[in-house]
Amino acid sequence: MKKKLLVLCLAMMFALPAAVLGAGGAKDTVVFAAYGDIKDWDPSVAFSLEVVMLVSVYEPLVWYNPPGSKELLRPALATSWETSDDGLTWTFHLRKGVKFHDGEPFNAAAVKYSIDRTMKMKKGAYYVWSAVKEIKVVDDDTVQFLLKEPAPIDLIASSQYAAYIFSPKAGEKGTDWFMQGNAAGTGPYKVDSWEKSQQVVLKKFEDYWGGWDGNHFDRVVLKIVLEKSTQVQMIKSGEADFASLAPVDSLPGLRKTAGVEVITPKSWQNSMFLINTRKFPTDDPKIRQALSYAWDYNAVVNSIYNGLATIGEGPIPKTMWGHNPNLPKYEFNLKKAEQLIKESGIPKDKLKLTLAYIGTSQEYENCAQLLQANLAKIGVQLELLPGPWGTIWEKAKNLDTAPNLQSMTWWPTYPTPNDWLLGMFKTEKKALFNLSHYSNLKVDTLIDEGVKMEGIDRDAAIKAYGLAQKIIVEDAAAIFYADIAARTIKRASVQGYVYNPAYNGLFFYQLYRK
Repeated sequence: MKKKLLVLCLAMMFALPAAVLGAGGAKDTVVFAAYGDIKDWDPSVAFSLEVVMLVSVYEPLVWYNPPGSKELLRPALATSWETSDDGLTWTFHLRKGVKFHDGEPFNAAAVKYSIDRTMKMKKGAYYVWSAVKEIKVVDDDTVQFLLKEPAPIDLIASSQYAAYIFSPKAGEKGTDWFMQGNAAGTGPYKVDSWEKSQQVVLKKFEDYWGGWDGNHFDRVVLKIVLEKSTQVQMIKSGEADFASLAPVDSLPGLRKTAGVEVITPKSWQNSMFLINTRKFPTDDPKIRQALSYAWDYNAVVNSIYNGLATIGEGPIPKTMWGHNPNLPKYEFNLKKAEQLIKESGIPKDKLKLTLAYIGTSQEYENCAQLLQANLAKIGVQLELLPGPWGTIWEKAKNLDTAPNLQSMTWWPTYPTPNDWLLGMFKTEKKALFNLSHYSNLKVDTLIDEGVKMEGIDRDAAIKAYGLAQKIIVEDAAAIFYADIAARTIKRASVQGYVYNPAYNGLFFYQLYRK
Protein backbone atom coordinates (compact mmCIF):
# COMPACT_ATOMS: atom_id res chain seq x y z
CA MET A 1 0.00 0.00 0.00
CA LYS A 2 0.79 1.63 0.95
CA LYS A 3 0.63 0.78 0.81
CA LYS A 4 -1.49 -1.52 1.40
CA LEU A 5 -3.31 -1.53 3.98
CA LEU A 6 -6.91 -2.98 8.63
CA VAL A 7 -11.55 -3.53 11.81
CA LEU A 8 -15.04 -4.00 12.79
CA CYS A 9 -17.22 -7.09 12.84
CA LEU A 10 -20.93 -7.17 12.19
CA ALA A 11 -21.84 -7.42 15.86
CA MET A 12 -19.91 -4.23 16.65
CA MET A 13 -22.01 -2.27 14.18
CA PHE A 14 -24.98 -2.43 16.50
CA ALA A 15 -23.03 -0.52 19.13
CA LEU A 16 -22.75 2.51 16.84
CA PRO A 17 -24.99 5.54 17.26
CA ALA A 18 -28.25 5.21 15.37
CA ALA A 19 -27.55 8.44 13.50
CA VAL A 20 -24.38 6.94 12.05
CA LEU A 21 -25.91 3.56 11.25
CA GLY A 22 -28.62 5.27 9.28
CA ALA A 23 -26.27 7.66 7.52
CA GLY A 24 -26.00 5.67 4.27
CA GLY A 25 -28.25 7.35 1.74
CA ALA A 26 -28.54 10.58 3.72
CA LYS A 27 -28.42 13.72 1.62
CA ASP A 28 -25.67 15.40 3.61
CA THR A 29 -23.59 12.32 4.64
CA VAL A 30 -21.44 9.87 2.69
CA VAL A 31 -20.39 6.56 4.25
CA PHE A 32 -17.19 4.79 3.23
CA ALA A 33 -16.77 1.20 4.47
CA ALA A 34 -13.03 0.99 5.14
CA TYR A 35 -11.13 -2.24 5.76
CA GLY A 36 -8.74 -0.67 8.24
CA ASP A 37 -8.46 2.05 10.83
CA ILE A 38 -6.09 5.02 10.78
CA LYS A 39 -2.73 3.69 11.97
CA ASP A 40 -0.67 6.90 11.83
CA TRP A 41 -2.49 10.20 12.27
CA ASP A 42 0.68 12.27 11.96
CA PRO A 43 0.83 13.54 8.33
CA SER A 44 4.65 13.43 8.46
CA VAL A 45 4.49 9.71 9.24
CA ALA A 46 1.32 8.33 7.58
CA PHE A 47 2.17 5.96 4.73
CA SER A 48 -0.66 3.47 4.24
CA LEU A 49 -4.47 3.37 4.42
CA GLU A 50 -4.43 6.82 6.03
CA VAL A 51 -4.66 8.31 2.54
CA VAL A 52 -8.45 7.85 2.71
CA MET A 53 -8.48 10.48 5.45
CA LEU A 54 -5.48 12.55 4.34
CA VAL A 55 -6.81 13.72 0.95
CA SER A 56 -9.89 15.26 2.57
CA VAL A 57 -8.36 16.74 5.72
CA TYR A 58 -5.05 18.01 4.32
CA GLU A 59 -3.85 19.49 1.05
CA PRO A 60 -0.51 19.55 -0.77
CA LEU A 61 0.80 22.41 -2.88
CA VAL A 62 -0.57 20.81 -6.07
CA TRP A 63 -2.84 17.92 -7.08
CA TYR A 64 -2.14 15.40 -9.84
CA ASN A 65 -5.00 15.34 -12.34
CA PRO A 66 -6.89 12.22 -13.49
CA PRO A 67 -5.89 10.66 -16.84
CA GLY A 68 -7.32 12.50 -19.82
CA SER A 69 -7.11 15.94 -18.19
CA LYS A 70 -5.75 18.85 -20.20
CA GLU A 71 -3.14 19.62 -17.55
CA LEU A 72 -0.95 17.17 -15.64
CA LEU A 73 -1.29 19.12 -12.37
CA ARG A 74 -3.77 21.55 -10.88
CA PRO A 75 -3.37 24.16 -8.15
CA ALA A 76 -4.04 23.26 -4.53
CA LEU A 77 -2.32 25.42 -1.91
CA ALA A 78 -0.07 26.83 -4.62
CA THR A 79 -1.71 28.77 -7.45
CA SER A 80 1.31 28.75 -9.77
CA TRP A 81 4.91 27.55 -9.84
CA GLU A 82 8.03 27.62 -11.99
CA THR A 83 11.54 26.23 -12.06
CA SER A 84 14.90 27.74 -12.94
CA ASP A 85 16.68 26.82 -16.18
CA ASP A 86 19.08 24.52 -14.34
CA GLY A 87 16.22 22.79 -12.51
CA LEU A 88 17.72 23.52 -9.09
CA THR A 89 15.26 26.15 -7.87
CA TRP A 90 11.51 25.71 -7.73
CA THR A 91 9.31 28.66 -6.79
CA PHE A 92 5.71 28.24 -5.62
CA HIS A 93 3.26 31.12 -5.35
CA LEU A 94 0.76 30.40 -2.61
CA ARG A 95 -2.97 30.77 -2.28
CA LYS A 96 -3.98 33.72 -0.11
CA GLY A 97 -6.61 33.83 2.61
CA VAL A 98 -6.37 30.17 3.55
CA LYS A 99 -6.86 29.00 7.15
CA PHE A 100 -5.91 25.83 8.95
CA HIS A 101 -8.57 23.96 10.91
CA ASP A 102 -7.13 25.35 14.15
CA GLY A 103 -7.61 28.92 12.91
CA GLU A 104 -3.93 29.55 12.16
CA PRO A 105 -3.12 31.30 8.84
CA PHE A 106 -1.58 29.36 5.96
CA ASN A 107 1.61 30.91 4.57
CA ALA A 108 5.09 30.13 3.25
CA ALA A 109 6.41 29.56 6.77
CA ALA A 110 3.84 26.78 7.22
CA VAL A 111 5.00 25.12 3.98
CA LYS A 112 8.61 25.25 5.10
CA TYR A 113 7.75 23.96 8.57
CA SER A 114 5.66 21.04 7.28
CA ILE A 115 8.15 19.74 4.73
CA ASP A 116 11.17 20.40 6.97
CA ARG A 117 9.53 18.46 9.81
CA THR A 118 8.70 15.56 7.50
CA MET A 119 12.27 15.39 6.20
CA LYS A 120 13.81 15.65 9.68
CA MET A 121 11.58 12.93 11.15
CA LYS A 122 12.75 10.46 8.47
CA LYS A 123 9.58 8.43 8.65
CA GLY A 124 6.95 7.41 6.12
CA ALA A 125 7.65 8.70 2.61
CA TYR A 126 10.07 11.46 3.68
CA TYR A 127 12.56 10.21 1.07
CA VAL A 128 10.58 11.80 -1.78
CA TRP A 129 12.23 15.10 -0.75
CA SER A 130 15.79 13.70 -0.89
CA ALA A 131 16.88 16.20 -3.55
CA VAL A 132 15.93 19.22 -1.41
CA LYS A 133 18.84 21.13 0.10
CA GLU A 134 16.86 23.99 1.61
CA ILE A 135 13.36 25.43 1.71
CA LYS A 136 13.40 29.22 1.65
CA VAL A 137 10.60 31.59 2.67
CA VAL A 138 10.72 34.44 0.15
CA ASP A 139 7.68 36.20 1.63
CA ASP A 140 4.35 35.15 3.14
CA ASP A 141 3.01 34.06 -0.23
CA THR A 142 6.14 32.65 -1.90
CA VAL A 143 8.31 29.67 -1.07
CA GLN A 144 11.36 28.25 -2.85
CA PHE A 145 12.83 24.77 -2.91
CA LEU A 146 16.60 24.82 -3.45
CA LEU A 147 17.86 21.46 -4.70
CA LYS A 148 21.09 19.49 -4.56
CA GLU A 149 20.25 18.02 -7.95
CA PRO A 150 17.41 18.43 -10.46
CA ALA A 151 14.15 16.75 -9.44
CA PRO A 152 10.48 17.04 -10.48
CA ILE A 153 9.41 18.94 -7.37
CA ASP A 154 6.01 19.77 -8.88
CA LEU A 155 5.21 16.04 -9.13
CA ILE A 156 6.71 15.35 -5.71
CA ALA A 157 4.59 18.14 -4.24
CA SER A 158 1.49 16.30 -5.49
CA SER A 159 2.37 13.15 -3.51
CA GLN A 160 -0.37 11.33 -1.62
CA TYR A 161 2.06 10.93 1.29
CA ALA A 162 4.65 13.25 2.91
CA ALA A 163 3.54 16.35 0.98
CA TYR A 164 0.62 17.60 3.09
CA ILE A 165 0.83 21.02 4.71
CA PHE A 166 -0.30 21.29 8.32
CA SER A 167 -0.48 23.96 10.98
CA PRO A 168 2.93 24.57 12.61
CA LYS A 169 1.08 25.13 15.88
CA ALA A 170 -0.31 21.60 15.62
CA GLY A 171 3.03 20.19 14.54
CA GLU A 172 4.70 21.57 17.65
CA LYS A 173 2.31 19.50 19.76
CA GLY A 174 4.00 16.43 18.34
CA THR A 175 3.11 12.97 17.13
CA ASP A 176 1.42 12.03 20.41
CA TRP A 177 -1.12 14.80 19.88
CA PHE A 178 -1.86 13.66 16.32
CA MET A 179 -2.17 10.05 17.46
CA GLN A 180 -5.11 10.95 19.67
CA GLY A 181 -7.13 11.46 16.48
CA ASN A 182 -6.24 15.12 16.02
CA ALA A 183 -5.54 16.95 12.78
CA ALA A 184 -5.04 20.50 11.54
CA GLY A 185 -4.96 20.78 7.77
CA THR A 186 -6.52 23.15 5.26
CA GLY A 187 -8.75 20.58 3.53
CA PRO A 188 -12.52 20.77 3.08
CA TYR A 189 -13.16 18.45 6.02
CA LYS A 190 -11.92 18.46 9.61
CA VAL A 191 -11.90 15.57 12.04
CA ASP A 192 -15.05 15.55 14.16
CA SER A 193 -14.48 12.32 16.08
CA TRP A 194 -12.56 9.07 16.14
CA GLU A 195 -13.74 5.85 17.76
CA LYS A 196 -10.75 3.57 17.50
CA SER A 197 -11.35 0.46 15.39
CA GLN A 198 -14.91 1.64 14.72
CA GLN A 199 -15.15 4.86 12.74
CA VAL A 200 -13.78 8.27 11.87
CA VAL A 201 -16.26 11.10 11.32
CA LEU A 202 -15.27 14.14 9.28
CA LYS A 203 -17.36 17.30 9.04
CA LYS A 204 -17.16 20.21 6.66
CA PHE A 205 -14.70 22.98 7.51
CA GLU A 206 -16.85 26.10 7.34
CA ASP A 207 -13.88 28.34 6.46
CA TYR A 208 -12.59 26.16 3.64
CA TRP A 209 -11.08 28.39 0.94
CA GLY A 210 -12.92 26.48 -1.80
CA GLY A 211 -16.29 27.39 -0.31
CA TRP A 212 -19.46 25.36 0.02
CA ASP A 213 -21.58 26.63 -2.83
CA GLY A 214 -23.07 23.90 -4.97
CA ASN A 215 -23.56 20.25 -4.04
CA HIS A 216 -21.25 18.79 -1.39
CA PHE A 217 -21.51 16.34 1.47
CA ASP A 218 -21.36 18.04 4.87
CA ARG A 219 -20.26 14.90 6.65
CA VAL A 220 -18.06 11.89 5.89
CA VAL A 221 -18.15 8.65 7.90
CA LEU A 222 -15.22 6.27 7.49
CA LYS A 223 -16.69 3.14 9.04
CA ILE A 224 -14.24 0.36 9.85
CA VAL A 225 -15.67 -2.93 8.60
CA LEU A 226 -13.54 -6.06 8.77
CA GLU A 227 -15.85 -8.55 7.13
CA LYS A 228 -15.98 -8.44 3.34
CA SER A 229 -19.41 -10.06 3.34
CA THR A 230 -20.63 -7.31 5.66
CA GLN A 231 -19.31 -4.66 3.29
CA VAL A 232 -21.12 -6.30 0.39
CA GLN A 233 -24.39 -6.32 2.32
CA MET A 234 -23.89 -2.71 3.40
CA ILE A 235 -23.40 -1.51 -0.17
CA LYS A 236 -26.40 -3.54 -1.38
CA SER A 237 -28.68 -2.20 1.34
CA GLY A 238 -27.48 1.39 0.95
CA GLU A 239 -26.06 1.51 4.47
CA ALA A 240 -22.67 2.31 2.89
CA ASP A 241 -22.03 4.44 -0.19
CA PHE A 242 -18.59 2.93 -0.92
CA ALA A 243 -17.19 -0.52 -0.14
CA SER A 244 -13.42 -0.94 -0.13
CA LEU A 245 -13.33 -4.69 0.41
CA ALA A 246 -15.78 -6.33 -1.99
CA PRO A 247 -14.13 -9.55 -3.27
CA VAL A 248 -14.00 -10.14 -7.01
CA ASP A 249 -16.43 -13.05 -6.81
CA SER A 250 -19.07 -10.65 -5.47
CA LEU A 251 -18.76 -8.25 -8.41
CA PRO A 252 -21.09 -10.07 -10.87
CA GLY A 253 -23.89 -9.96 -8.31
CA LEU A 254 -23.15 -6.36 -7.39
CA ARG A 255 -23.27 -5.34 -11.05
CA LYS A 256 -26.81 -6.70 -11.19
CA THR A 257 -27.89 -4.98 -7.97
CA ALA A 258 -30.16 -2.00 -8.51
CA GLY A 259 -28.61 1.20 -7.23
CA VAL A 260 -25.02 -0.13 -7.22
CA GLU A 261 -22.19 0.76 -9.61
CA VAL A 262 -19.00 -1.27 -10.10
CA ILE A 263 -16.09 0.61 -11.69
CA THR A 264 -12.87 -1.26 -12.61
CA PRO A 265 -10.39 0.99 -14.45
CA LYS A 266 -6.71 0.23 -15.00
CA SER A 267 -4.59 1.26 -12.05
CA TRP A 268 -1.00 1.74 -10.94
CA GLN A 269 -1.42 -0.99 -8.32
CA ASN A 270 0.20 -4.39 -8.27
CA SER A 271 0.11 -7.33 -5.90
CA MET A 272 2.97 -9.60 -4.91
CA PHE A 273 4.24 -11.81 -2.14
CA LEU A 274 7.56 -10.48 -0.84
CA ILE A 275 10.01 -13.31 -0.11
CA ASN A 276 12.22 -12.94 2.96
CA THR A 277 15.80 -13.01 1.67
CA ARG A 278 17.36 -13.22 5.15
CA LYS A 279 15.27 -15.91 6.84
CA PHE A 280 15.92 -19.63 6.41
CA PRO A 281 15.19 -21.29 4.06
CA THR A 282 14.18 -18.44 1.72
CA ASP A 283 17.61 -16.88 2.21
CA ASP A 284 18.63 -19.37 -0.49
CA PRO A 285 17.96 -17.90 -3.96
CA LYS A 286 17.14 -21.32 -5.38
CA ILE A 287 14.32 -21.71 -2.86
CA ARG A 288 13.00 -18.25 -3.79
CA GLN A 289 13.15 -19.13 -7.47
CA ALA A 290 11.40 -22.43 -6.75
CA LEU A 291 8.57 -20.53 -5.04
CA SER A 292 8.25 -18.33 -8.14
CA TYR A 293 7.91 -21.43 -10.34
CA ALA A 294 5.38 -22.96 -7.93
CA TRP A 295 2.99 -20.05 -8.47
CA ASP A 296 0.11 -20.69 -10.89
CA TYR A 297 -0.01 -17.26 -12.52
CA ASN A 298 -2.78 -17.97 -15.04
CA ALA A 299 -5.07 -19.55 -12.44
CA VAL A 300 -4.61 -16.57 -10.12
CA VAL A 301 -5.35 -13.95 -12.77
CA ASN A 302 -8.16 -15.75 -14.54
CA SER A 303 -9.89 -17.56 -11.67
CA ILE A 304 -9.05 -15.79 -8.43
CA TYR A 305 -9.13 -12.28 -9.90
CA ASN A 306 -11.76 -13.21 -12.49
CA GLY A 307 -9.84 -11.35 -15.21
CA LEU A 308 -9.56 -8.12 -13.19
CA ALA A 309 -5.77 -8.39 -13.33
CA THR A 310 -2.98 -9.24 -15.74
CA ILE A 311 0.07 -11.33 -14.92
CA GLY A 312 2.68 -9.15 -13.22
CA GLU A 313 6.06 -8.70 -14.84
CA GLY A 314 8.42 -7.45 -12.18
CA PRO A 315 8.25 -4.82 -9.43
CA ILE A 316 6.70 -2.01 -11.49
CA PRO A 317 3.26 -2.47 -13.09
CA LYS A 318 2.97 -2.33 -16.87
CA THR A 319 0.75 0.76 -16.61
CA MET A 320 3.53 2.90 -15.08
CA TRP A 321 6.29 4.53 -17.14
CA GLY A 322 9.68 2.96 -16.48
CA HIS A 323 8.41 -0.63 -16.43
CA ASN A 324 10.96 -2.95 -18.04
CA PRO A 325 9.08 -5.14 -20.59
CA ASN A 326 12.07 -7.46 -21.13
CA LEU A 327 12.43 -9.06 -17.72
CA PRO A 328 13.08 -12.76 -17.08
CA LYS A 329 9.78 -14.58 -16.62
CA TYR A 330 8.79 -17.30 -14.18
CA GLU A 331 6.03 -19.63 -15.33
CA PHE A 332 4.09 -22.22 -13.39
CA ASN A 333 6.30 -25.31 -13.46
CA LEU A 334 6.32 -27.63 -10.44
CA LYS A 335 8.99 -29.89 -11.96
CA LYS A 336 11.30 -26.89 -12.31
CA ALA A 337 10.47 -25.83 -8.74
CA GLU A 338 11.27 -29.31 -7.43
CA GLN A 339 14.54 -29.38 -9.35
CA LEU A 340 15.63 -26.05 -7.86
CA ILE A 341 14.82 -27.33 -4.37
CA LYS A 342 16.98 -30.38 -5.04
CA GLU A 343 19.81 -28.15 -6.25
CA SER A 344 19.60 -26.09 -3.05
CA GLY A 345 20.63 -29.15 -1.03
CA ILE A 346 18.05 -28.38 1.67
CA PRO A 347 16.17 -31.51 2.79
CA LYS A 348 12.43 -31.29 2.27
CA ASP A 349 11.79 -31.95 5.95
CA LYS A 350 13.52 -28.61 6.62
CA LEU A 351 11.34 -26.76 4.11
CA LYS A 352 8.71 -25.46 6.49
CA LEU A 353 7.68 -22.02 5.26
CA THR A 354 5.31 -19.38 6.60
CA LEU A 355 3.16 -16.95 4.63
CA ALA A 356 1.38 -13.94 6.16
CA TYR A 357 -1.43 -12.06 4.45
CA ILE A 358 -4.21 -9.60 5.19
CA GLY A 359 -6.96 -11.90 6.36
CA THR A 360 -9.76 -9.65 5.11
CA SER A 361 -8.69 -10.12 1.48
CA GLN A 362 -10.40 -12.99 -0.34
CA GLU A 363 -7.85 -12.71 -3.15
CA TYR A 364 -4.85 -13.05 -0.82
CA GLU A 365 -6.51 -15.97 0.94
CA ASN A 366 -7.30 -17.84 -2.26
CA CYS A 367 -3.81 -17.19 -3.64
CA ALA A 368 -2.19 -18.41 -0.42
CA GLN A 369 -4.26 -21.58 -0.36
CA LEU A 370 -3.44 -22.32 -4.00
CA LEU A 371 0.30 -21.92 -3.37
CA GLN A 372 0.01 -24.08 -0.25
CA ALA A 373 -1.66 -26.85 -2.27
CA ASN A 374 0.90 -26.67 -5.10
CA LEU A 375 3.86 -26.74 -2.71
CA ALA A 376 2.38 -29.74 -0.92
CA LYS A 377 2.53 -31.64 -4.22
CA ILE A 378 6.33 -31.34 -4.14
CA GLY A 379 6.71 -31.99 -0.42
CA VAL A 380 7.01 -28.43 0.89
CA GLN A 381 5.00 -27.33 3.92
CA LEU A 382 3.51 -23.83 3.91
CA GLU A 383 1.82 -22.46 7.04
CA LEU A 384 -0.69 -19.67 6.41
CA LEU A 385 -0.79 -16.73 8.84
CA PRO A 386 -3.74 -14.43 8.10
CA GLY A 387 -4.22 -11.30 10.18
CA PRO A 388 -4.98 -7.58 10.17
CA TRP A 389 -2.53 -5.41 8.25
CA GLY A 390 -1.23 -3.50 11.26
CA THR A 391 -0.34 -6.72 13.09
CA ILE A 392 1.31 -8.62 10.25
CA TRP A 393 3.17 -5.49 9.09
CA GLU A 394 4.76 -5.03 12.52
CA LYS A 395 5.80 -8.68 12.61
CA ALA A 396 7.18 -8.59 9.06
CA LYS A 397 9.43 -5.63 9.85
CA ASN A 398 11.25 -7.62 12.55
CA LEU A 399 13.40 -10.51 11.32
CA ASP A 400 12.72 -12.46 14.50
CA THR A 401 8.97 -12.49 13.85
CA ALA A 402 8.89 -12.09 10.05
CA PRO A 403 7.35 -14.80 7.83
CA ASN A 404 9.03 -16.26 4.76
CA LEU A 405 6.43 -14.66 2.50
CA GLN A 406 4.44 -11.49 3.08
CA SER A 407 1.46 -10.17 1.11
CA MET A 408 1.85 -6.73 -0.43
CA THR A 409 -0.18 -4.52 -2.73
CA TRP A 410 1.64 -1.36 -3.73
CA TRP A 411 0.53 1.97 -5.10
CA PRO A 412 2.91 4.88 -5.75
CA THR A 413 3.54 7.77 -3.41
CA TYR A 414 3.60 10.03 -6.46
CA PRO A 415 3.61 9.18 -10.20
CA THR A 416 7.11 7.72 -10.54
CA PRO A 417 8.49 4.18 -10.96
CA ASN A 418 11.15 4.84 -8.34
CA ASP A 419 8.55 4.50 -5.60
CA TRP A 420 8.28 0.71 -5.93
CA LEU A 421 12.04 0.32 -5.99
CA LEU A 422 12.82 2.74 -3.17
CA GLY A 423 9.91 1.62 -1.06
CA MET A 424 10.33 -2.15 -1.23
CA PHE A 425 13.77 -3.08 -2.55
CA LYS A 426 16.38 -0.55 -1.50
CA THR A 427 18.50 -1.50 1.50
CA GLU A 428 16.99 -0.34 4.81
CA LYS A 429 18.74 -0.33 8.17
CA LYS A 430 15.34 -0.71 9.77
CA ALA A 431 12.67 -2.27 7.58
CA LEU A 432 9.59 -0.23 6.73
CA PHE A 433 8.19 -1.71 3.51
CA ASN A 434 11.26 -3.67 2.44
CA LEU A 435 9.61 -6.71 3.97
CA SER A 436 11.72 -9.10 1.91
CA HIS A 437 14.68 -7.59 3.84
CA TYR A 438 16.41 -7.42 0.47
CA SER A 439 19.82 -5.78 0.12
CA ASN A 440 21.83 -5.50 -3.08
CA LEU A 441 24.37 -2.68 -3.42
CA LYS A 442 24.19 -2.78 -7.23
CA VAL A 443 20.41 -2.32 -7.06
CA ASP A 444 20.83 0.51 -4.54
CA THR A 445 23.25 2.28 -6.87
CA LEU A 446 20.95 1.89 -9.89
CA ILE A 447 17.96 3.20 -7.94
CA ASP A 448 19.95 6.23 -6.79
CA GLU A 449 21.10 6.85 -10.36
CA GLY A 450 17.55 6.65 -11.67
CA VAL A 451 16.26 9.07 -9.04
CA LYS A 452 19.08 11.48 -9.85
CA MET A 453 18.40 11.33 -13.60
CA GLU A 454 14.59 11.61 -13.46
CA GLY A 455 14.68 15.40 -13.35
CA ILE A 456 17.14 15.84 -16.24
CA ASP A 457 17.17 12.72 -18.45
CA ARG A 458 14.15 10.41 -18.23
CA ASP A 459 15.61 7.91 -20.73
CA ALA A 460 18.69 7.49 -18.53
CA ALA A 461 16.45 7.05 -15.51
CA ILE A 462 14.40 4.38 -17.30
CA LYS A 463 17.60 2.52 -18.21
CA ALA A 464 18.81 2.51 -14.59
CA TYR A 465 15.41 1.43 -13.28
CA GLY A 466 15.21 -1.30 -15.91
CA LEU A 467 18.53 -2.81 -14.85
CA ALA A 468 17.49 -2.68 -11.19
CA GLN A 469 14.24 -4.49 -12.01
CA LYS A 470 16.15 -7.21 -13.86
CA ILE A 471 18.40 -7.94 -10.87
CA ILE A 472 15.47 -7.97 -8.43
CA VAL A 473 13.56 -10.47 -10.60
CA GLU A 474 16.65 -12.66 -11.06
CA ASP A 475 17.14 -12.61 -7.28
CA ALA A 476 13.47 -13.62 -6.86
CA ALA A 477 12.94 -11.12 -4.06
CA ALA A 478 9.18 -11.48 -4.56
CA ILE A 479 6.54 -13.37 -6.49
CA PHE A 480 5.25 -10.66 -8.85
CA TYR A 481 1.94 -12.09 -9.91
CA ALA A 482 -0.71 -9.45 -10.65
CA ASP A 483 -1.09 -5.95 -12.05
CA ILE A 484 -4.58 -5.30 -10.74
CA ALA A 485 -7.50 -3.22 -11.89
CA ALA A 486 -8.87 -0.68 -9.45
CA ARG A 487 -12.20 -1.52 -7.87
CA THR A 488 -14.68 1.15 -6.90
CA ILE A 489 -17.97 -0.18 -5.54
CA LYS A 490 -20.41 2.67 -4.98
CA ARG A 491 -24.05 3.58 -4.71
CA ALA A 492 -25.32 5.04 -7.97
CA SER A 493 -26.90 7.92 -6.09
CA VAL A 494 -23.43 9.31 -5.32
CA GLN A 495 -22.32 11.51 -8.20
CA GLY A 496 -19.12 13.38 -9.11
CA TYR A 497 -16.73 10.44 -8.78
CA VAL A 498 -13.72 10.39 -11.13
CA TYR A 499 -11.03 7.71 -10.75
CA ASN A 500 -7.50 9.04 -10.25
CA PRO A 501 -4.73 6.40 -10.07
CA ALA A 502 -2.43 8.86 -8.28
CA TYR A 503 -4.53 8.72 -5.09
CA ASN A 504 -5.94 5.81 -3.15
CA GLY A 505 -8.30 8.08 -1.29
CA LEU A 506 -11.59 9.55 -2.45
CA PHE A 507 -12.05 13.27 -2.94
CA PHE A 508 -15.27 13.46 -0.94
CA TYR A 509 -15.56 17.21 -1.50
CA GLN A 510 -16.20 16.58 -5.20
CA LEU A 511 -19.05 14.16 -4.49
CA TYR A 512 -22.75 14.74 -3.91
CA ARG A 513 -25.96 12.75 -3.79
CA LYS A 514 -28.36 12.90 -6.71
